[in-house]
Amino acid sequence: MTGFWMLASLAGLAAAQSPQAGTPPPPAAAQTPQQPDGTQPDIVIRGRQEQALRNFVTSLSEAGRSGQLARWNREICPEVIGIDPPQAGFMTRRIAEIANGLDVRARDSGCRSSMLIVVTPDAAGLAASFAHNYPITLASDGRWKLTRFAATRNAVRWLSVTDLCGIGCVLPNSRLTRATHPEFKAMIVIVDAAQIGGVSLGELSDYVAMVALGNPPLESRKPATSILSMFARPRPEGGRFALTASDRSFLEGLYRSSPDVSAQSQRSSIVRHMRNAPDEAPEAPTGE
Repeated sequence: MTGFWMLASLAGLAAAQSPQAGTPPPPAAAQTPQQPDGTQPDIVIRGRQEQALRNFVTSLSEAGRSGQLARWNREICPEVIGIDPPQAGFMTRRIAEIANGLDVRARDSGCRSSMLIVVTPDAAGLAASFAHNYPITLASDGRWKLTRFAATRNAVRWLSVTDLCGIGCVLPNSRLTRATHPEFKAMIVIVDAAQIGGVSLGELSDYVAMVALGNPPLESRKPATSILSMFARPRPEGGRFALTASDRSFLEGLYRSSPDVSAQSQRSSIVRHMRNAPDEAPEAPTGE
């Protein structure tokens, strides 16, 4: 672990304590016009499905300074502090399981990149401390993102540190490609223990994995078909929140998209992948 992240872990550990223990669904769509025999034209259905996929991808993706979508490259070193070691181990394993499905290896140490997850009853204070102590390092993706990270009151907040030449900057070989290949160098995820009452460890682990691997916009309306709407909508009757099929196919599409094109091209690639992805996803472990 680098010196910076060792200091960050110590700061988080000092502030962290064990935790105490949604955007509403979109309005119903208007009915599509029907044909004389009462059936709905396929072209309208396909068009709506395509638009729904594009809306989903747009709401979960945020371009960085290079105008591209960054991601992890090859490996991550997730570290969870502020909860009991068995709980931290469960969350780390869950993140690793999801990352492995994206061809990203999770390691205990020795990574070039780091993922720090802190559960604390003083999320606002810890975020402000990070922003105050590491203003240059943590503003690499834009000072406004650092300000947003410190100011939000969400149950979970996150902040990425991106290397624009993560796998090397090269001269583009066409007007469509770019010299930059952005990848995450570090990620901080802070969970407000005071706001997660009633959420199981399995649900929280899936939520944290989604934000840590996908880096969606912090302040945006999240679709009801994503686990990211967990804190803004009622719990499904008789069920539990988990990474959805849409979440999985989005992450798969993100990590399969070309790293040297614009965010617009990357989003189109993700939409194409989601269009052909299976509808069902394996059930997540409960972590009760």
